[in-house]
Amino acid sequence: MGKRKGDDNKTFFNSDRFFNEGGKWFFTTREGQLMGPFDSRKDGEQELMLYLRALDERAKFGLKP
Repeated sequence: MGKRKGDDNKTFFNSDRFFNEGGKWFFTTREGQLMGPFDSRKDGEQELMLYLRALDERAKFGLKP
C-alpha cells in the first residue's frame, strides 16, 4: 500500500477492526481473534501495535501466527 508524502512515520489502522461494546473497546485480527476489552480505543491501538510486532517477530523465525 502506498503512502502519501509525510505519512512515513504514521501508523494507520483499519477502522472496521475496532468496535466499542458496553463501554469497552475491542479489535479483531485478520486471523479472526477477538482482542480486548480495553478501557479506551487508544489502549486497543497500542495493544494492536504490540500484537503486530509479535507477529512480525514470529515470522522472522519462520513461525506461523
